[in-house]
Amino acid sequence: GRKAPTRKNGGTQMRCRGALCALAIVAALGGADASQAARDQKWLGKLSTKARNLRSALETAPRRDLSEHEAALSEEEEELLKEEAEEEIIMLKWATVIGIAALGATFILGFLAESIHLHWLPEAAIGVLVGMFASGLALMAHSDGLLEKEKFDFEFFMIWLLPPIIFEAGFNMNVQAFIANLCPTAFFAFIGTFASTFVVGGLVWWFGQMGLCYPLGMLAALTFGSLISATDPVTVLAVFQALGVKIDLFSMVFGESVLNDAVAIVLSRTLLSFNNPENPVDAEHILGAGKLFLIIFIGSLLIGAVGGILSSLTFKLLDLRHHDEMLYMEAALSFVFPWCAYFVAEASELSGIVSIMSCGMVMATYTRPNFSPRAVRLTARAYKVVALIAETFVFVYLGMATITFPIFTYTVWHFFFWATLACFVGRLHIYIGSFLTNCFRDATSKPPPISPAYSFVMWFSGLRGGVAFALASVSYVAGDFPSTCGGFDGDDERKQESPFCSDNEHNDSLAMMQATMLIACFTIFVFGGAITTICIYFDVLEPKKGAESTARSKMLSAMHQQKTSTQLMVDDGHNWLLKMLTNEQAYEKSDELRFDDDEEKGDEEVVVAEVEAELGKNAFTELKSEIMKPRNFEKGATASEMAANPDTLHAALGSPALVRTATKDAKIDVLRTRLPNLSTKDLEKLLEGAGGDVDLAVKNAKAPINTPPALL
Repeated sequence: GRKAPTRKNGGTQMRCRGALCALAIVAALGGADASQAARDQKWLGKLSTKARNLRSALETAPRRDLSEHEAALSEEEEELLKEEAEEEIIMLKWATVIGIAALGATFILGFLAESIHLHWLPEAAIGVLVGMFASGLALMAHSDGLLEKEKFDFEFFMIWLLPPIIFEAGFNMNVQAFIANLCPTAFFAFIGTFASTFVVGGLVWWFGQMGLCYPLGMLAALTFGSLISATDPVTVLAVFQALGVKIDLFSMVFGESVLNDAVAIVLSRTLLSFNNPENPVDAEHILGAGKLFLIIFIGSLLIGAVGGILSSLTFKLLDLRHHDEMLYMEAALSFVFPWCAYFVAEASELSGIVSIMSCGMVMATYTRPNFSPRAVRLTARAYKVVALIAETFVFVYLGMATITFPIFTYTVWHFFFWATLACFVGRLHIYIGSFLTNCFRDATSKPPPISPAYSFVMWFSGLRGGVAFALASVSYVAGDFPSTCGGFDGDDERKQESPFCSDNEHNDSLAMMQATMLIACFTIFVFGGAITTICIYFDVLEPKKGAESTARSKMLSAMHQQKTSTQLMVDDGHNWLLKMLTNEQAYEKSDELRFDDDEEKGDEEVVVAEVEAELGKNAFTELKSEIMKPRNFEKGATASEMAANPDTLHAALGSPALVRTATKDAKIDVLRTRLPNLSTKDLEKLLEGAGGDVDLAVKNAKAPINTPPALL
């Protein structure tokens, strides 16, 4: 038998194995976060080399005798690795602090700019400037570790930033207006993006062949055309909402932006499948690529739709809208389905972005009617807050990327100029789509024909941003197109003569990334800053409504949104799906740009919806007819004040039964805010024991000896 190792050898081997385990733990911690692993590729490579050296030392070391010198080296190596890991963690924490501080600074500076009417400097541009400043400080401090942590990471962007933006866009969009303009929107997003890809890609390739700019290879040019066709009009849409543009224009720009990003991501991924010697560009592989695109897009849509339908059925069966104490759980549960849909699609090698967009639209149509009135507002606002944080940080992240990536090293300025011109030409599909749409519309149709003013504003709204740069940056990091002047491959004479090919360290992927960043900054600052003036000049704003200062107008406005005035969005033949997934009988119609536009009116709607639910349909109809009489409405009172004040409500309704019911409901709401730990049933008992006196009910609840017998 083999002789057992001595204590010295055993201890040395254990130390080597301990070092290997430490390496494995560090690598696992880095791998647990996809974005961390991508940013730290270089560092992990060094760790892997050290791990291999340690493993080799362990395997080749004598079984019986291992020198003390080698053992000491292993201990030093382990200590060095520990120090490096600690330094990495510290740098990550400081980068996080800087990112959060930059986000806060963007919000503050954006508010100040808006308050002094600096319309030419949108919040997105401020975010880019703040990001540049943050990374610029790290550069001047020669903190390479901090710069590495601030580098734009594709996985972080695609997992943590883009999904909440896309979901909120689908969840809070005006689905009725989107469907009414579905044909032109689909043309702009699908056919338009395909056309833009080949127009932009073909032009930049031709410009390179003419010697006007850096020459990209054909596949690189088409890939650039696909990623640069991803519009990102966050700035434009923010201005649209602030100014109040006409709803048809907003729905088309908004719908195109949501669908366009998803199409561009899938299309660029499909084109990159040809960047493989085993996939030559022939008819068979082109058809295969088209099939791959359809599989990814349709499969992702179906996964998102299934997630939305499951959420609708879940909320319908649980019936949480009749459990007021479950308000926050009701909102939290809605989070589960879209993100499950996203990761199911990603795990299936489909598109999570398409899936979460589809899930958001289905949930907006079929899940929201199953929410309680307060959960409807809570979810809309909560997702809006998360999306606002994400989309603002996208621009901060872009600003940081201008410093952390070699954007201004051997910059391809000529290529940027001609690529920008190609983007302008590529957006002309807006006019083609508008012309084709108008062939099926006339002055009496609804929606009306797309006017030339609408077409120009839509063409002008094609900003580039986070999605385009994310796709370009991941292509650069992966080295998809490593050739220098790929458009001249096989022609060494032209490469030598071209002034754009003198630097051998430059390559097609770097040129694409530089041009994408420069185009994004140019459109954000110039087009984003000018969009306010453009909207006013072309008069695409909704007419301003007169001030409504009386409570009667507020109450009637809220009641106008209730089910008693519901209009069908689609034919009656499609109502079976709504009836199956919800407790509603018809789709509601909304005239707002987005679901969460009118915050003040939203609170009034909640009050009215709760009164209707408490009174029943017949009693609520009586309440509505009585309030519509001006003589019965006390001037200056809000709907909430009416519900809480018995005298005002009695004067309006003349019905003691209705007064008691509505007043009780309002008082329970007041008690719920002051005694959040009690259930609705306990609050009702408290209120009853206090004779309807809210203050006395609160006092009794806080003084156990005075608690009404009903609660003992």
